[in-house]
Amino acid sequence: MNVRGLGYDVRGRVADRSVLVVEDDPGLREIYSDVLRDEGWSVHAAEDGVQALSALRNGLKPCVALVDLRMPRMDGWTFIDELRRGPWASIPFIVLAAHYQLQEEARRIGARWWLQKPVGIDRLVETVNEACASGDSG
Repeated sequence: MNVRGLGYDVRGRVADRSVLVVEDDPGLREIYSDVLRDEGWSVHAAEDGVQALSALRNGLKPCVALVDLRMPRMDGWTFIDELRRGPWASIPFIVLAAHYQLQEEARRIGARWWLQKPVGIDRLVETVNEACASGDSG
């Protein structure tokens, strides 16, 4: 599904078609960003939670955040805690990791969506579309 046709979210608000990609691996960050841009998303990429929080504090209002769990400086767990406590609590997030028990970890932290690395392109696009359309955090 291509997001160009969305226009409005499920609550009737104008949908912001931007994604915050928080991933420390430069190659993966570029791949995720390129794939999502090709699908019509505006993408802001951050190499860790520190950069991602800075972007949010500077006015970025993504429809969804794609968050790797294991990163230097500020990991995904800490970033998600900050996201939930800040004025960005309504931003849905997708947990992303190579952890072999990712499903259990995602449930433990209350994530509604998770993607196991390596991530298939179709699954990435499908999950981002679903999370953005939901408007629910976690």
